[in-house]
Amino acid sequence: MVAAFVGGLILIAFAGFFLSGSKTPYRTAPEFPVDEYRSTSSSLRGNTYRLTGSVLNSIAWAPDRGRLISVEPKGSDAPIPLVVPAALNVQSIQKGQQFHFLVEVRENGILFARELSKP
Repeated sequence: MVAAFVGGLILIAFAGFFLSGSKTPYRTAPEFPVDEYRSTSSSLRGNTYRLTGSVLNSIAWAPDRGRLISVEPKGSDAPIPLVVPAALNVQSIQKGQQFHFLVEVRENGILFARELSKP
């Protein structure tokens, strides 16, 4: 009787763990290597990463191309530039907001957001 009760609790705990999912989106992508990007951004070209950070400033905006923002990655104190294409401008992006980004390093080490979501 006690063994069945304990077994049931273990089963419920495992189900809760596996069915609840993670609150970190894009968890299948590796974490963005901020220090490596700052030292050799071009070596990361073509790779996709997840990045969590706060918007510091909106630097430039063009309706057909998107916006260039500066983002302070979580755990870092130096901003990095990020291009958010016009297709992703459906969300309001304001100074101080936190976002989860799925980013791709493109030619010349320029970061492009492929997806974004608010925590």
